[in-house]
Amino acid sequence: MEHRLTQEQIQQLFDFTRQHFVEHYDVQVELVDHLANAIEAQWSENPDISFDDALQTEFKKFGIFGFSSLVEQKQSELYTHYLKMMWKEMVQFVSIPKIILTIGLYFVVFTALKAFFPISEIVLYVLVALGFIYVIASGFWFISRITKRQKKTQKKWLIQTVAGQAYGLLPSIGFSSIYTRHFFFSSDIGSDVPVAYLHILTAFFLLHLIAFYVSIFIIRPVLKNEIAKTEKKFSQV
Repeated sequence: MEHRLTQEQIQQLFDFTRQHFVEHYDVQVELVDHLANAIEAQWSENPDISFDDALQTEFKKFGIFGFSSLVEQKQSELYTHYLKMMWKEMVQFVSIPKIILTIGLYFVVFTALKAFFPISEIVLYVLVALGFIYVIASGFWFISRITKRQKKTQKKWLIQTVAGQAYGLLPSIGFSSIYTRHFFFSSDIGSDVPVAYLHILTAFFLLHLIAFYVSIFIIRPVLKNEIAKTEKKFSQV
């Protein structure tokens, strides 16, 4: 007769994963499914082995760090996935047909800097700073929404945690343009501004602008959609 886990034992597996610091429900479900199959496989070979002994035998296979290595691996894979997604979207701005728009924007910004420097430089600094502040504020809002939803559902998904981390880092790259002058030129350039400086400043600003666009209009919708899919997938488990 085939030996199957009871609902009480399955609940014990969920408790076991939480006791070993697996806080994300989607990861708990995957681990419980793996442990249940492994325990039932042991029972098919040795029906006399107890549930606890079978569980400990399987848990030892995860090594001295237990489930933490698996969680870190999954988290790293998701995080790398979103970074690659952002990089892929940004690279598209230097390929046809978006390269035409990028060149056009570069020409407009460079011309404005050259014609109205140093006033235009200050304007760019202000825009970059405002964009950076907006992204930080938007990131906090995004994470607060995730936290609020976790409290409501009383469940926490790994995709939510990774989404908050990934979005919280986007896209501060262009903010470094504020310090370009201090790295490459003297603090007082004067009216005779080097053309190289204008090119560097324009490039930094466009990098920030592209990162801002990708994070707000491409990455964030993807994150929200994947969170919704994960919640739906595991809501009935």
